[in-house]
Amino acid sequence: MSRPDFAEFKPWAGLLAGMAAAGGQHQLVSDAMHFDCRYGRYDMLVGIAALVLIAIGALLSWSAARVHREPGSARRFVAHMSLMAAALFTVMVLWQIMAGVILPACLP
Repeated sequence: MSRPDFAEFKPWAGLLAGMAAAGGQHQLVSDAMHFDCRYGRYDMLVGIAALVLIAIGALLSWSAARVHREPGSARRFVAHMSLMAAALFTVMVLWQIMAGVILPACLP
């Protein structure tokens, strides 16, 4: 049985990495603050890690979009869709980082 080629998944990388990063960041920060609000100070670190993961996925999708230049290519469409999704997930993570900066984790 042959292994799948990694290049086949490159167009999907921005979408998959964006979903995993944004969902993971949201879940980690909300669970951490639910159990102990002092963990809220790590939301910036978790957010930056999520942004790095989204950027890696977007770069992989961008490289796939550049390789598949045919106008009707499904891989090119998926790569562009993944880039747009990565941009939306970036905004989502940035909003959550801003909320962590503006609002105190532990209310007085």
